[in-house]
Amino acid sequence: MVRLTTIGNVLSGIGITLLAVAIGVKYLLQSLGTTGDPLQYPFYIWLGSLVVLGIVLLVSIINTFTEMTGFVHPDDKLYANTLVFIMTLATILTFGLLHGYETAEIQGALFNMGTMIVIAYIFLFIFVFFGTRIAEGAETGQVKEMTSRFMLVSLILGAIMAGVNFVLNWIWLFTASYAWAAGTLFLFAIALVFIIVIFLGRRYEPVGE
Repeated sequence: MVRLTTIGNVLSGIGITLLAVAIGVKYLLQSLGTTGDPLQYPFYIWLGSLVVLGIVLLVSIINTFTEMTGFVHPDDKLYANTLVFIMTLATILTFGLLHGYETAEIQGALFNMGTMIVIAYIFLFIFVFFGTRIAEGAETGQVKEMTSRFMLVSLILGAIMAGVNFVLNWIWLFTASYAWAAGTLFLFAIALVFIIVIFLGRRYEPVGE
């Protein structure tokens, strides 16, 4: 159902906009030297974006894993879930910028959550990409051959994920600023997602009715 997909995309845009507004209001209030209750306003805006994210996730799950809304084109699913991925990561990272939640422990935990989401994305993409090759021969009982390929791909995957985790944590330690580290992580995630989406968009895929 194209309408539900469109609604989800529009809501994703609204949610991301609310997050940007929350960040803008927070720094505006700080620049004005505001203290007290007004500093909680960005948190209320963030809560609104969190509600929108919940609705968007529900729409995304329905479109991706069920046929309740009828046929949805694979490209529409891909682009819609790209927005969902970006909005989810932005929602998590923005929380650490809000007044009252700027402690190092909370910010470190949120940054690690964002890092794990990005690493999981890399892992699943590479594993799915090589999955057919890894499982080749399994139906004919070539278990040892399949296991040897799995071991090698797992080693490569582990090295890549460990490297990404090291670089992202190095950025966190080097900048000594949650805002800069979170911004860098977010930009890296956006670039990564769009590169993969563009790459997949050029691949042929039979489309059902």
